[in-house]
Formats: sequence, structure tokens, C-alpha cells
Amino acid sequence: MRRSRDQQALSYPIRLPDEVQANALRLLDVSREVINQVIATLWSRLDAFGERNTVYAYKQVESMIAPPVFHGSRLWRCQAEQAGRILRGQAERKKQFALILPVLEPDMIIPKSENNRGGKHRKAIREALTALRDASSDGGNAVEVQSLIEQACNFYLKNGCFPDSYEDMQPVPVLKAGILPYAGDDGADLGQAYRLSIDLEQRTACFAFRFPNDSGVWGRNWRENLFTLTLPDRLIASLKEGALQAPTLREVVEPDGTRYAVLDFIVEVPVEEQASWEEMDMVLGFDWGVRTLVTATVVDLDGHYMGRPFFLDTGHFDGRQARTRRQIDLLKAKIAKLEAARDSFPDSDRRREPSIRKLAILRRELARCWRKYNARNRDLAHLAANVLLLLAIAQGCSLIAGESLKSLKSTGRGKDAQGRWRNWRNNSQIRGELWQVLRYKCHMAGIRLEWQQARKTSHTCPQCAKPAETYRDPSPFSKREDWGAWLRCPHCGWNGSRDYAAALNIARLGAHFIKHYRASGRFFHASIADKAVNPVSYMGTGPVLRLPPAIPRNRLLHAGKVYCNGWKQSVTLHSGYPIEIVLRLCG
Repeated sequence: MRRSRDQQALSYPIRLPDEVQANALRLLDVSREVINQVIATLWSRLDAFGERNTVYAYKQVESMIAPPVFHGSRLWRCQAEQAGRILRGQAERKKQFALILPVLEPDMIIPKSENNRGGKHRKAIREALTALRDASSDGGNAVEVQSLIEQACNFYLKNGCFPDSYEDMQPVPVLKAGILPYAGDDGADLGQAYRLSIDLEQRTACFAFRFPNDSGVWGRNWRENLFTLTLPDRLIASLKEGALQAPTLREVVEPDGTRYAVLDFIVEVPVEEQASWEEMDMVLGFDWGVRTLVTATVVDLDGHYMGRPFFLDTGHFDGRQARTRRQIDLLKAKIAKLEAARDSFPDSDRRREPSIRKLAILRRELARCWRKYNARNRDLAHLAANVLLLLAIAQGCSLIAGESLKSLKSTGRGKDAQGRWRNWRNNSQIRGELWQVLRYKCHMAGIRLEWQQARKTSHTCPQCAKPAETYRDPSPFSKREDWGAWLRCPHCGWNGSRDYAAALNIARLGAHFIKHYRASGRFFHASIADKAVNPVSYMGTGPVLRLPPAIPRNRLLHAGKVYCNGWKQSVTLHSGYPIEIVLRLCG
């Protein structure tokens, strides 16, 4: 977590007026060609971008290459800035590829046979990923490292061998949609590529930018082509308390091929001051659930349980996403079949035309499905982060403790498409998205976020700190399962939801994290097996451990469930608290 920064950058996109859309798109098209030429030319010198000797990327690019097409010195700096940012990101990715290269083994590939179509050996990939994880990190790059291993395996399936270098595996990352950051220009008042003035009282911004006309000629009177943008209330509030940075002109491409330009207003706003470690007395711990996305609970530094658990249930949402993903797979299969039919004829054969027309329709539909799918995941990550922040603030917690992203523990293929999708979603998408969103939201709110080692947290009794077994359900005759939904301790008799037990144990680790820092002045992430981690003091007449039972849909309020605003019949927040308390806390 960033402990020293006192500012946070926020971006607000505003669509440009229709009368300047053509000019903006021409500028973005010309800039995209220049940026792509620079990236292609410097791709062989990618290692040079692994070390940064300047904050601005354009300075590094300018020292290595002259502009392939010159449109003005300041516009060239803006184009070089975007190219440098892309190359810097790829250089960081190449460093990670150097880490995974020694662990790439043929055992990660399942060979093709008569009864098996071949593919990637997931267990071997997980073992290799575990060996690469750094014990001192929060695992924030675990998903990126896993994607590199998957990409290398895909290269093997296509070519019969693993790549020898990152460049062999990664094609040149050229832009498909235009983007032009104005960070390389001289500013809003003296800029030679753009001009910008803001009137906070009128809630407007006057913007002008340099662009080519229909004939490709760059006019000198571009500063006179000012147009007005109406600013939203959220941006006005941020501008009053923060500092405006150089904007970014960006192209958005709709699934049906429609293009339009937006201007991203970037504002550096101050963040809330974080509480000192000596002032903290309670910790909110949360666990990445399998059947519920997030389970949250609160304990104090002495190990006393301070309230009942909260469960963010995304069951109906999971079903919708699973159906969308299944539709994506069907569209991919249809596209592959049509592409094979098209390629069976020569290029000049007219029999290719029906397949080409159908392919255009299917690809647009596939793009729409992917857009909906990714937008839902992003919205869910923001919702879950907001719920955790709300619970922390409502219960007076200055520290949120969560399990490290290194614990991608959703295993097994599930019994249906929804179960298979849920495991894939948890492992590769929503956890990384949620952690990233929660980290910046906590930074804004002045609440500390610290990762904890989650090994064995869902198989340890939070009351006596001894190993416990998990079962399929709360029934005393239930079958024992390694990853069952219910935990039952044979030593002290404690029993409850496995996710609830894990949240309590993670909160215990967070409390120990604070106490260890107070005593030693150093940050230390203990494991749940550490004897210094206090167990939870639990009273039998206190919190309700049982999950809410199945209730008819017309009586959901009596089960302690509350639908989240905007997510009716998709996402619920429920607990053992009476419905009045839940509504007061989160309504």
C-alpha cells in the first residue's frame, strides 16, 4: 500500500461536441499512426525502457528516435509520451517474463490424444505460480504473472515449444484506438497543442486543440476554434479541492463500429489523513468467498468479536455472467467455423462472401458480449469495495485486512457452468480488480489496507486456533469435504460458515499486525499458525453463526437480506443482524 502519498489522481471523461468529433478523430488517427511507428521502431530496444532516468516518457523516446512524421514539436512530445508509456509497461512485463522463463516446463501442457484435445495443465501452472510468489508482497502482480505463464503455454500449443524471449511471444503492442496525452505540452495557457480554461462558477470549460483539416493541412488559427464543455458536479467538486493535470484526448470504439472522442480531465485531489497505528483499536477482516464474493467481520485488538458477519452474495449475478460467458464461447465457435469455411475458398472466389457477411455480424455481437461482461465485473468490484468501506466506517475501523492475492484458492471445476465460471472469475479477474479498486478507495478515505497471509485461515478454528475440518453443510451428518462450505471444530465445538471463520482469522492477523508494529516499529505479516496471534473470544449468546436459511422470494426481508441499490435480484448483503440495523448501516 502507498503509505506516503497525500494525493490521488481521478479521471473524468467528457464526450466532445458533435461539431468537433471529426477534427478530433482525424487528430487521433494521425497520432495513432505516429505512435505505432515509434513503438515498432523501438521494439527491438525494449530493455532500454526498463530503467527510468526521467519522469516523462517522451524525454526518453526523444533521445532515441526522431519523429517519423513531424506535426510540431509539442505534438510530437505528446505522441512520444504515449509511445514511451506503452514501452515502459512492456519493459516491466518483460522483467516478469524473465522470472517465469526458468519454470516453464512441458509438464504444463497436456498432449493431444485421441480422447483428449490437449491444453494447459492447470495444476502444474498453479504449482509454478506458487514457487514464484514473493513472501514480502501482497501478490498484486500474481494475476499478471499467471497471464504470462498462460500466454507462454498458448505459444507452446501453437508452435510446439516455449518462447526463448519475450519478443518471440509478444507481438508489437500497437494501438487499435487513438489516445493522445497532453502531458508533453506546455500547459493549459501556453500549450502549442491544446488550450484549456475552466470557469468554476459557470461550470464550463473552454477547450481548443490543434488538428489537421480534411486535406491533412495543419492550420495556424486552431486556437480560435474554442468550444465549450459543461462540467459535471463531481468534476467541479474535485477541481475546487484539487489540482488539474494535463488532459488526455481518447477515442472510444463501440461494438457496432461507431467512433467518438472523449476528453479525460485528470485531477489530483488530496486524500484523508490516515489514522496513526497507536489510535487503532478495531480491524475489519474480509475473506474472498466461493459461494459469497466477500465475507466481512470486525474484531478488536484484544481478540473480542465486535459484531455479526456480513455476506455479499452475488449468486444471481454469477448466473448472469456465466450465461454471458457461455454465449461468448458459442460465438467464438461459430466464428472459428465460419473462418474455416471462408478460408476453404481462394481469395477471389465469390463463395467467400456469405461467410464474410456473417463473420462481421458475429464479431460485432461478440464485442458487445465482451463489453457487457467486462463492464459488469468492473461495476461489481466497485460495489464490493464500497460495501467494505461502508462497513469499516460504520463500525469505526481504521484498518481493513484482506487475504493476499497470492491465495487464489478457488479450485475445482464446479458442478455446472455457474460453478466453473465462479472459480475462473475469482482466480483471474474479480480479485485483482477488487483489490486494486479497494486500495485506491481506502487511500482516498484515509483507511489503511493491509494484506495478510491467508494460508489455512479457512481450516483453522478462530476460537481455539486449532485445525478444523470443513463439511458440505451444517447438518451433523454432512459429508466432510476439503473445501466444504461449513467449518466444524472437533476441539472446542465452534462451527460456522467457512468464509466467516476465514474472515475472523484474517481480522485476527490484522490485529496482530497492529500490535507487532506498536511493539517493534516494523511491519510483519504473521501466519495463522503463529502462537502470538490471539484467538477470538466468542460468547454463545452473541453473534448468530448460521447463514440465513432459504426463504421464499416474497419474504426476503425476514431473512436479513437487503438488495443492493441498482443490483436488484442480482447482489444482496445479508447478516444475522435484524433488518432494521442492516438498513441503518447500509441503506
